[in-house]
Amino acid sequence: MPEEQRAVRRAPLSRERVLRASVALADEAGIDAVSMRKLAEELGVVPMALYKHVAGKDQLLDGMVDLVIGEFDPPDPDLDWKSAVRQRVLAARRAVLRLLVGDEGSREGGGKDDRGPGFPTRTTKGAREP
Repeated sequence: MPEEQRAVRRAPLSRERVLRASVALADEAGIDAVSMRKLAEELGVVPMALYKHVAGKDQLLDGMVDLVIGEFDPPDPDLDWKSAVRQRVLAARRAVLRLLVGDEGSREGGGKDDRGPGFPTRTTKGAREP
């Protein structure tokens, strides 16, 4: 078999790889862009191959949340409890906003301002800002 016809070996699929790719896709294009078909395309596999690792989109989203929560920075052990809780909540907020808005706030209507990284600036007419 000629070399150019040999199949290029890709990294085998795993639940971890599927979840990391789905979080990366959400970071890049927003959570609404995450679909089994688009994820399979990103990974270079057929959509059915994903179902060996996640039962469906709901399980995929649950796994993404678990992965993102695992990225929360642990609080500094030298902080008092109120500061530690605040630090943990801010870490959670950053992670969730990263998942919902993306790293660059590139999702339509999203953006950043001086209230913190990834804070969505979209408001509806007459709505109060936090």
